Amino acid sequence: MLVPTFHRPLSRELVSCGLTSLSLVANDKTSERGGVSPLALGRQPVSQEPRGLRRHAQRGLALSRIAFLNTPVASGMLLVGVALLSGCGKPEQVTSYTVPTHESLQTKEFLAESAKRKPQPARMIAAIVPQGESLWFFKLQGPPDAVQARGEEVREFLKSLKFSSDDKPEWTLPATWTETPGNANRHATLVLSEQPRLELSVTVLAKGPGDSTKQLLDNINRWRGQLDLPHIAADDLPSRTETLKARELTVTVINIVGKASQRPAMPGGMMPPGMGQPSPREAAPGAKQPTGNPKSGESSFNKPDEWAEVPPKQFQLARFTVGEGEQSAEIAISRAGGDRAANINRWRGQVGLEPLSGEELDKTTQPFEVGSKKGELVEIIAGDKAIFGVMIPDEGQTWFIKLTGSAATAAKERARFEAFAKSLKLE
Repeated sequence: MLVPTFHRPLSRELVSCGLTSLSLVANDKTSERGGVSPLALGRQPVSQEPRGLRRHAQRGLALSRIAFLNTPVASGMLLVGVALLSGCGKPEQVTSYTVPTHESLQTKEFLAESAKRKPQPARMIAAIVPQGESLWFFKLQGPPDAVQARGEEVREFLKSLKFSSDDKPEWTLPATWTETPGNANRHATLVLSEQPRLELSVTVLAKGPGDSTKQLLDNINRWRGQLDLPHIAADDLPSRTETLKARELTVTVINIVGKASQRPAMPGGMMPPGMGQPSPREAAPGAKQPTGNPKSGESSFNKPDEWAEVPPKQFQLARFTVGEGEQSAEIAISRAGGDRAANINRWRGQVGLEPLSGEELDKTTQPFEVGSKKGELVEIIAGDKAIFGVMIPDEGQTWFIKLTGSAATAAKERARFEAFAKSLKLE
């Protein structure tokens, strides 16, 4: 069989690995002679004896080597030696590359938009003013120092509030403020400064039935949630709010600091839309921030061919229109919190109907399911105006699919509306 025998190193490379060279010799016979120390089988010094004597000595040493090589120790050394030699080569060259970071591959516009979405320190000074059947919201939000510097101006503005005979607010603006017209979502926008841009929004929502203190607390907790602050309890209201008197009005004010995404200013009673971001408020109460579908870039519903998809308004996740002029209708998707009765009665108020409660309110709804989620379909018709609304509770929030328009168009689109609502993927 073939067995290894050790000789002097053949190269510097092997010596540098701490090994002597290996060769294989034929050994047809086993030897019973005693082995020699493994150290004696290592590198041998060059002998200076006469050639004859050296040859005789080498013959005896070779026999001893053969005896040793037939032992288990030698077999183990063979395996170790082969393993070490297999990994003992010249080191491979290392080549380095410069790889662009993820950010460096993006456009400046994309990076600027991404920066806006990162939570930033923000201060909010906001107020709630009950008046008749409505709640009025006044809200200023922006960089903490800039907003705080305007705090006294805001207080004086709030103290100037009064309501006309038709329950519309009136005020006295500070000298440097300007007022811009409202829109479908705001009663008015008051501009405090351009650099930085500071706006105080004025909005109104119908006051729902029930405890006014709870409604106050829900709205304050909703605002706190917008700045990623924990909710408070009713017992905390006196220490966390300030009460101002504006003639006969009671104004509840908060001044809070937290972190918020830098999105366009939202009305005081609303939340900004977005997937996995704070969503629009169908009513005033607060709740944890919603997440979920529809997901951008994915089909999450089956739109009827007759409907045109249009850009969503400031507080919607998706919007569609059908028909023209006075016979048109709008279909919108949003997600928010709020008391069930308060939302239904707010819709009733939008078509000029009085609020309902109890069994009378229940008669305006019927069970409705979207996938595995159970909810209600609300039908509200007043003259030539109609609202069909689907409400699907989901993890402390509610999905709203709402059709608003002429009664004739609503009746014509009813089947398509219900099929559309059922096609939504809300899982």
